[in-house]
Amino acid sequence: MNNSTTICIDLAKEVFQVAVFNQAGKAKLNKEVTAKKMCLIIAQYPDAAIYMEACGSAHHWARRFTSSGHKVGLIPPHLAAKYRVGNKSDKNDVLSIYKACKNQQLHCVQIRTLEQQDIATLHKFREGYKKERNQIANRLRGFGREYGVNFALGINKLLKQVPIALEDAENEMTVVARRVIFRLLEQLRHVIMLMKEVTDEIEAIAKQIDACQRLVQLPGIAWLGASMMYAKFGSAECFRRGRDASASIGLVPAHSGSGGKVTIGRITKRGDTYLRTLIINGARSLVIHVKEKTDGLSCWVRQLLNTKGFNKTIVAVANKLVRMATAMLKSGLEYRQPVAQ
Repeated sequence: MNNSTTICIDLAKEVFQVAVFNQAGKAKLNKEVTAKKMCLIIAQYPDAAIYMEACGSAHHWARRFTSSGHKVGLIPPHLAAKYRVGNKSDKNDVLSIYKACKNQQLHCVQIRTLEQQDIATLHKFREGYKKERNQIANRLRGFGREYGVNFALGINKLLKQVPIALEDAENEMTVVARRVIFRLLEQLRHVIMLMKEVTDEIEAIAKQIDACQRLVQLPGIAWLGASMMYAKFGSAECFRRGRDASASIGLVPAHSGSGGKVTIGRITKRGDTYLRTLIINGARSLVIHVKEKTDGLSCWVRQLLNTKGFNKTIVAVANKLVRMATAMLKSGLEYRQPVAQ
């Protein structure tokens, strides 16, 4: 973005910190304004480049400013924070955003379309039900132990064991305990039903999107993983190569160097934890079911299993899946199975 005026915004719910910089980097304005006033200020600079942190409501404002003809960049918050000088305040935060945007090596977050935003929202909605499901399951196990009844791990096993325990007259559970556990069981079944409804809705939307239809062809990637990758990466135009996409969700090893000595550690685990978990789970399924398959990817996975072990192989496969997905999103091509060597 080579525009003469740069506008940096520290987003909030009601009051926004807006800073306007000229081409020489001098701040012409740095003050708190309302959303309406912010829009009026930005309208005065039609040729401005606008930068914000990729936080809550950032994609909404980015879409709005982009539709008005502005060039918008979303900076990862943890990177902008490294440029902050002095105490944390709105004025210092907006200055750190300006310093970060001048770094040529910094990669901005891709702005989500409304379609991508819908999918991401449904995934967050589903994840909320998943957490609620696990909380109810843990409460059931905890209450059961107080009466000498141990329920196994796993939702399916729990759903089978709780009704049996409620009908067992020989255990220590009282009338009150049985009533509480029965109510929790009903809550658990209801939340599972709601979670399935959201899952079906995500899959139905993903099946109508061309990019998701292609991504689901990748081994180990189902509709949930494909839809979330599309919601996160879009057309993947913001990545120069597949490794950049892997790095954005923490699937590359951390590097630490000093005095000419470089140490390679474990994966960084940066970025979107939820997406990384989906891809890792998909990679684990691929590795477990590789067996005697003769395609190129399966042969490569077996070689890794023999030299690197199970867990490292899963991470390597997840990294490869993201790289292949990035190439497919950028090129618009179908999945091509690697040739066995």
